[in-house]
Amino acid sequence: MKKIYRFLYLVPLLFSLLLSSCAAPLKGPLHDHALVYSISSDTDLLGRYSPVFIVEEAGKGHNKIGTVRALEEPEGHDKVFVDPEVSTIYTSIRKFETDRDRYTNLLYRIHFSEVPSGVTPFYLGAGKNVGLIVIVTLDSRQRPVLYTLVHTCGCYLAFIPTSYLSEDLMAAGWFSGRQSVYGENLPSMIDFTQDGATLLAVQLRTATHRIKNVWLSTEQELQDYMVVHPDILPFDYLEYLPLAEGRHTSFFETAGPRFGYVKGSHKIWERLLISWWSFDWRVGEDKKLGRDKSDGIVFYTSLKPWAREASDLRDFPRFLKYWGWRL
Repeated sequence: MKKIYRFLYLVPLLFSLLLSSCAAPLKGPLHDHALVYSISSDTDLLGRYSPVFIVEEAGKGHNKIGTVRALEEPEGHDKVFVDPEVSTIYTSIRKFETDRDRYTNLLYRIHFSEVPSGVTPFYLGAGKNVGLIVIVTLDSRQRPVLYTLVHTCGCYLAFIPTSYLSEDLMAAGWFSGRQSVYGENLPSMIDFTQDGATLLAVQLRTATHRIKNVWLSTEQELQDYMVVHPDILPFDYLEYLPLAEGRHTSFFETAGPRFGYVKGSHKIWERLLISWWSFDWRVGEDKKLGRDKSDGIVFYTSLKPWAREASDLRDFPRFLKYWGWRL
């Protein structure tokens, strides 16, 4: 990780942490009202390697993984929103090559109705239609070698390599054990030598949807909790949301100064506390993740203004190189 990036982001983040929750504990019992989202099929790559998402306090609608919907308002404007009553995981498969190997990225995108706003607790990322992306990178032998986790604003980026990734391909100085990711306590490695554990469990914190913990799990471990099998739709569906009379609209703005951003995604607190030193008026707003650099808006993952292009997630090999990974 880049030390300057960590330092700059800590300025507003420390303020928010004082008013919200503390760092996640190590793996322990799940919340009493946890809900498990699991793709039921393992007949293809997306089903076989899909993470299992675990949400806390599922009785609150904003904690549920939802489905992006659209409707036409009386004024003639299209409105998009996330319906928490039906769950959908949006997926994509993308391939890339480096001098070392040929890789396949499996992308899983989920959305929530909101991060709630309020004074106590205070959430820096309060806003509507927020989301999270998990990228599973497979090597040419179809082994998961790296997990990349990031919110759909490009925020809170985390890397978790696996035991299949050789040490010489890891970021310099990478260590086993635990890592601190902007206040959350996550593993630094996923060990696939454990007997019987094959499901990647991704536990999300209530309200903020921050990744609270990640581990390899089993069907038996999760059987005591309510399991939901979400619908699966491609990324492209988000750009053709059905409306009445056979019309469609996009989840993302298609013109104007907010081109490429999620409709309705406005992060007031992040604009107030971060935009002035990150030189981005729309910092923290959720956005489209294009197929490549010609598709959509820059999906930067570093707040350093001079690193916008180098940290752009659309160009995955360059993105990895910027963050020190040597795949």
